[in-house]
Amino acid sequence: MPTYVRLLPLALLTLVACSSGGDDKEDAGTTVVEDLCNSREEALSLAECELKPGVALERLLVLEGEKREGDQDWYRVVLPPDTSARTLLNINGTYLAASTAVQLSITVLGPLPTGKEGALAKKDDKHGQGAPRPVDMVLPLRDDLAGKTLLVLVQDAPDVVSQPKFDARNPYRLTVTITENPDAHEPNDSLAQATPLTLAPGTDGLVATSGGFLATDEDVDRFTFDAPEGKIIYARVTAPDRGAVPNWRLSYQLLQPGFLTKEEAVDHEWVSPQVRPGVLATARKVDAGQGGKWMLVVRGYKGNDGQSPATGDIRQPYEVEVRVLDQKDPYDLAVPNNDDLATAFATGLDGTTPGTPQASKTFEGRLAYREDEDWYSVRLPPSSVPTRLRYQFTPLATGGRFPPLPETPTRQVLVFTLVTTNGNLEDWRNTCLNDNTVCPKGYSEAPDMVSLVRGFCERGELDAPMCLHSLREEVASNPTFANLSNFSGVIPVRPHDANVTYYFLVQDEGTRWADDKDYRLTVSWEAEDADEVSRYAGGKTEQVVARTLASTTAFPVPPDTAEFSVTGKLSHGYGRLRSGQDRVNGRGVRGPMDYDAVPSDVDSYEFALPDVPAPEDRAWLVQWEVAKAGDAGTAPSGLALDLTFCDGDAAADGGVSDGGCVEVKTGSRNQSLTLGYRSDALRAWHTPSGASTSSLMPLYTLEERPNSTVVTLAPYACGCLEPRFIRGKKMRVDVSASERTANEPVDYTLRTAYGPYPQKYVRDGGAEVECPTADADAGTSDGGALGPNCVFTRQP
Repeated sequence: MPTYVRLLPLALLTLVACSSGGDDKEDAGTTVVEDLCNSREEALSLAECELKPGVALERLLVLEGEKREGDQDWYRVVLPPDTSARTLLNINGTYLAASTAVQLSITVLGPLPTGKEGALAKKDDKHGQGAPRPVDMVLPLRDDLAGKTLLVLVQDAPDVVSQPKFDARNPYRLTVTITENPDAHEPNDSLAQATPLTLAPGTDGLVATSGGFLATDEDVDRFTFDAPEGKIIYARVTAPDRGAVPNWRLSYQLLQPGFLTKEEAVDHEWVSPQVRPGVLATARKVDAGQGGKWMLVVRGYKGNDGQSPATGDIRQPYEVEVRVLDQKDPYDLAVPNNDDLATAFATGLDGTTPGTPQASKTFEGRLAYREDEDWYSVRLPPSSVPTRLRYQFTPLATGGRFPPLPETPTRQVLVFTLVTTNGNLEDWRNTCLNDNTVCPKGYSEAPDMVSLVRGFCERGELDAPMCLHSLREEVASNPTFANLSNFSGVIPVRPHDANVTYYFLVQDEGTRWADDKDYRLTVSWEAEDADEVSRYAGGKTEQVVARTLASTTAFPVPPDTAEFSVTGKLSHGYGRLRSGQDRVNGRGVRGPMDYDAVPSDVDSYEFALPDVPAPEDRAWLVQWEVAKAGDAGTAPSGLALDLTFCDGDAAADGGVSDGGCVEVKTGSRNQSLTLGYRSDALRAWHTPSGASTSSLMPLYTLEERPNSTVVTLAPYACGCLEPRFIRGKKMRVDVSASERTANEPVDYTLRTAYGPYPQKYVRDGGAEVECPTADADAGTSDGGALGPNCVFTRQP
């Protein structure tokens, strides 16, 4: 029978059983409790005050008499004569009730190492309004405590010191266990007591394994091993799954030589909350001056503030593995290695012809340790015509002497040039930031990349600013880009009179991941297609192709003849997408976080518009055709047509513009004037504002032919040229790729013409409708001519 009462009359005992649920109030009647073990003296003299190992003791924390709060219960623990530094004292106190006002506090008192008496350990359950939690402590003992008596003080730990709580109904349970530390390496908490690891030859290098327990509160286990300069250290700490979450969250530190005077961690990590089994690992290069004795420190994680206690757990072991490996990356073995831009492994393509096997270079390396950066450079000789630089990064199955580090892999390939134009370093940075002819910017679909691109231009530790041309980043969670399928790109290279060097960086973006597996980076200098070369016309800038817009009575398809057609090839760039979500959903050839300074090759055409009598508005016919690639059966890309008109009326009013053209690139809602295929039914420029959705139709038609895909501006779109644009005399069309699915060149034909306006179209159901004509109430313009029928730039 528990000894917390001795014992009461039956009726009174019934009152106690019906008392309140664990707070400091009592029901009717007064509970008579014989309160034992109230002092050190009683703890040392009374049999009821001895805690025997393995025997649970239940007591109430309440005083006798009118005053109930402020009780302190004292107990003694007699240590066995064989107590040593490997002996553990485990004290567990807990309330079995669902609630109690008492916040249990347990203090262990005894001889300190200094010889004085004091607290050896203390722990509180500050559960507040929540359910009570166990107070569990594991205390390592000492050789000099053999046969000694320790005191255990149990009391409330109130939030307000002057207002301690009591519980006259619910007892606490107190249990003591004395056992030997399951960690065979203890004591190894201090620097001087560290456990040496003996490295022995293994399959791929020197290997040592060990393990232990974080058995006691604030336990720290230290291991040492030797690693020479130039080697790679792989260290792994794991907590095997024992079916329960350990009391601690596993953490480690890797200390470089010199830890006896300064504990400088080159790596540290901890397991996420409630994760099991815990797996932590690192791979670290032993740099110059770091050879010697290293230390691996294993402990419980103390939280971001470093104050949270790390509780011991005698049930949960951990395992340690250390490997010391040779470098296998040939470029890391070179002197100097290729770990930074200044020592990039350099190769030149002097004397080669673009597009030939000699104009291609292959590099094979591996990300073998954290913060591993692999730099390569490719020098291109002068060229009087535009060319292309293609790159492809491919992971290989070879290598991998250790499992990939448990961090999320975020491999990257970045491509740079250095900006060294006229002037000093500050001038170069300004050029890098603001001159797009020297350092192009591709922010149109990647506005979040602005700070990164500008940051490379502004980096202060380099001799010259870096212009970012391309970035590929691993997409770990999107199956569309499995096995780094997005790690390829094509970079346009303008004509240049002097050598041009491109720098390639392979790294892990977070710098905390590595897999020690081989990869291949292939860089090829390719000839540009004849269409692109002709547009440069021997110069260094791409020229606009001039054509005259021809007339036709055909509608809605322009004739397929040379008079109405222009052809071209889009050779580089990823091509624009329809919306920001397309990249997230895996459309296109790039991952969501990829970047290209030149989003797409753009072919520009300027069409001279006709002189026609008023009212000048004319129907505009548009069609484009994209050749299918190889055996794929689909076109590698769609097209987007960006339109620029000249407002002849604004020019007549004295508008300032380039060559007399007041440019119009946006419509009534300030959105760009762009044609691009969409299959859904949409509002046209002429659709009444109150029209129902059922009355809408697609603006484009698409036809799949055996060798091409053809898109035509539908009659319902009522494509037309506004009179002010006819008076402006010219129209520019910039052709670019859209929703590109491959990096191969895109062959296209654009057909366009003008005809009489208005034209007719057939609504769903068969009714023929005419495109809008002048409103009878619109009045007339100067001279009595009818007002314009076409307002193609109206954006509904």
